[in-house]
Amino acid sequence: MSLMLRTRFANVLRWSAVWLYCTVVSTTLQADERPEQAAVAGKATVPAEHAGPANRLSKESSPYLLLHAHNPVDWYSWGPEAFEKAKKEGKPIFLSVGYSSCYWCHVMERKVFSDRTIAAWMNEHFVNIKVDREERPDVDDIYMTSLLVYQQMVGSPGGGGWPLSMFLTPEGNPIAGATYLPPHDSPDRGPGFLTVARRIDDLWHQRKSDLERMASLIANQVQRMGQPGVPLKPVNLAAELLNGAIDRIREMYDPVWGGVDFDVKRPANPRFPNVPRLELVLDLHESTDDGELLKIVEHSLTRMAQGGIHDHLGGGFHRYSTDRRWHVPHFEKMLYDQAMMLSIYTRTASITNSEVYRNVAVGIADFIHHEMTTPEGAFCSALDAETNAIEGEYYVWTAEEITSVLGEAGADVFSEVYGVKEPNPFEHGIVLHLPKSVDDAINERQLETTQTRGRLASMRSRLLKARWERERPLLDDKVLTAWNALMIKSLAVSGRELNRPQDTAAAGKAADFLLTHLRDADGHLLRTWRNGVARYPAYLDDYAFLVSALLELHRTTQSERWLTEARQLAQLQNELFYDDKLRAFYFTAKNHEKLIARTSSAYDSVFPSANSVTIRNLLELDALRESPELVRLARDTLNQFAPTLQKAPGSCSGLARALHLWLSKPDRLATVRSTDAPIAVTVQRQKHSKPSWQLTSLPEATVDTSDTQRAPKEHATFRPVIPASTPGAGLAPPNKPKPLKVKIYPLFNKIPRKGKTYVAIELQVKFGWHINANPSSPDFLIPTELLLKSKQKIKLTRVKYPGHHELKVEGSDEPYHVYDGKVLLYGLLEIDENETPQDAELEFHVKFQGCNENECLPPDLIVMKGKLPFAATGETLKKMNLEKWPKPAAKDKSNAKAAEKPRGT
Repeated sequence: MSLMLRTRFANVLRWSAVWLYCTVVSTTLQADERPEQAAVAGKATVPAEHAGPANRLSKESSPYLLLHAHNPVDWYSWGPEAFEKAKKEGKPIFLSVGYSSCYWCHVMERKVFSDRTIAAWMNEHFVNIKVDREERPDVDDIYMTSLLVYQQMVGSPGGGGWPLSMFLTPEGNPIAGATYLPPHDSPDRGPGFLTVARRIDDLWHQRKSDLERMASLIANQVQRMGQPGVPLKPVNLAAELLNGAIDRIREMYDPVWGGVDFDVKRPANPRFPNVPRLELVLDLHESTDDGELLKIVEHSLTRMAQGGIHDHLGGGFHRYSTDRRWHVPHFEKMLYDQAMMLSIYTRTASITNSEVYRNVAVGIADFIHHEMTTPEGAFCSALDAETNAIEGEYYVWTAEEITSVLGEAGADVFSEVYGVKEPNPFEHGIVLHLPKSVDDAINERQLETTQTRGRLASMRSRLLKARWERERPLLDDKVLTAWNALMIKSLAVSGRELNRPQDTAAAGKAADFLLTHLRDADGHLLRTWRNGVARYPAYLDDYAFLVSALLELHRTTQSERWLTEARQLAQLQNELFYDDKLRAFYFTAKNHEKLIARTSSAYDSVFPSANSVTIRNLLELDALRESPELVRLARDTLNQFAPTLQKAPGSCSGLARALHLWLSKPDRLATVRSTDAPIAVTVQRQKHSKPSWQLTSLPEATVDTSDTQRAPKEHATFRPVIPASTPGAGLAPPNKPKPLKVKIYPLFNKIPRKGKTYVAIELQVKFGWHINANPSSPDFLIPTELLLKSKQKIKLTRVKYPGHHELKVEGSDEPYHVYDGKVLLYGLLEIDENETPQDAELEFHVKFQGCNENECLPPDLIVMKGKLPFAATGETLKKMNLEKWPKPAAKDKSNAKAAEKPRGT
């Protein structure tokens, strides 16, 4: 959210004291999505020790929901019944979102939701809702975004992931959230589920209005981030945007192990194939004949095909690699991954005439035909990763098992080629992979190439047959329109490019199934089908991907039926999803259930964004039959998201591909959007109140933060950083320059013994930034605060904070009180009469939270340490730093043997 984070939004959120009480919710986050064995052949099973009476979920069709059908939790599926109950009883809602091949979802089901004590408490204090994210991607997207906003507010480095655990108001506004929560408190994972839930329940009863107000603010931010912002200046639809996207992909290219998702600062991060980026690189290669671009794709596909992420026996690809080398995967197999990988390997095989890529593509297609196709001809959603609670058990081997199947002579050759003799980093067994190409391995052993290839193929078949005898992972056999459409398109391509009529036939049969069985009485598409029942209105990706698939089928078969169906669906999509005011397509239809936000995005996930695919569909339909209206819709949508592509080129490869197609006609080379007036967040300034008390530090403890001018905030668009799915990503790193410079200015050169003296503390807020005022307003914001710590008996009292500016924030009735530029705080140091050391050791702490137009950082702390000498008895003190003090204090003629008090303090 994949972090896989993922959308842009305008915001000026602050972390609040109320939410700091709830940080326990997000300190336990461990974003992980490893699947676990929980059922066989699509039938949800319940462990005997967890079996109990059936709950409402037993009537659902989703394999994921059925896994919870015998929990003691009084689950509701998403719908009005649950929300009406929450409103009637005045209870908050606990929302749990997951999917069938999610490892930690299954762990939470077994350890938390099957615990009768926990379930009884949940049932008494919450209305509990369970959602399959694959059936309801709108709910998942909105509340995953809510989690990220919440984490940003409390300063948590958790990131997103599943299971998603959210606490909501009865209206559906997000209060707080986490991913996996353990059943009990633990040092490793932090507070347990009940600890967190009880804290939410306490706050609900003690500070309900505060929670509701903050939940409303989070919901407002989710609404804003779910749509493209309006730029302050137009962005040209020009080749420069494509150059920016390619340059960013080059930066993410791993020159050693291939792939275009590499972060040189985090080389150990998990690796995802990210096919949309590779498709864009191929587009640009074909249009420019740039051989370096083709090398990026070839190197990446070769490394992935050799790695353990590729199933060398059964074909297809696992979801992602846990290491840089593509060696050890998480073993789930998702339909959308097979579709995307089939597409890129087929396309590259066609361009390069590579037998290796062709064989990989054929292996994917055959895997789909044999293991992920329903009797009706549609495609199943996913294969789980675990059996018998062991990750990858179905797929991994021991050397002894290989020898028992192949014999010693055969095992010796096979083990040399497939890395069995290499160091094994996976605790549950050997992951088959190719340390080098098959031909290189054969040549090193000086074997005859053709004959040895045949022997290896026979060995793989024997091992696959032996693997089939093992207990198989869960097959999630629900049919999803969008994912099926992705596979239909890829099979249409492989049927045409690889001369495989069986692929074309399978694509046609699946398309016919969708058009026949996943429609309502009005001809609108539906999202999901299982066991003869189709449910839920379809989303933008369902329509866009199916139109694209039908166009590909038409291209392959030349059948007018597919083109006619594509035109009709595209027209229906335009009517249901396009918004004239937004000038783009929403993810949900106009008649869709109303949620707390309606989103529209151009960011890719593992597949291209629905808006980007829609643009390509419109242009392809126009190319077949000219239509100014289709061109207008494509142009407007491109214009709307061009600023997004400019700002995040690495996350919008699908949009860049759409732009590339747009620019393929010469008359479109200089299209410029006509922008409306920008969406503004207005700042109203007020004069400072009486002298502001602000900080500095002792000279040797100065913290510098560069620019000190004030930032003009009129017409500012606020957008906080969204944490990525990797834990710790997305928040300000510890070594990032702080947006605040602090200095401490004592009024006198020495501190009087047994007396009092004043200090001025100067806060210099970096240009473009601001911090919360003290007192804060609204009161749930975290105020800037000055504290003193000292091992000696010295106290800081009578701290005086400055006046504030008012920042008006959309979605909040109250203006926010903030400081920016240079402000001064004042405090009184009181020294105990028994203090006798030569120097006073002082440690000033400044607590603050910095925000600018682009981000709000977590609450932060600057510590200023220093020494100031004590004055001898009767010694005359000298004033210093007079420019930091109000004039009445600077002109005071009183005896300087004691501290002087500035007027107005």
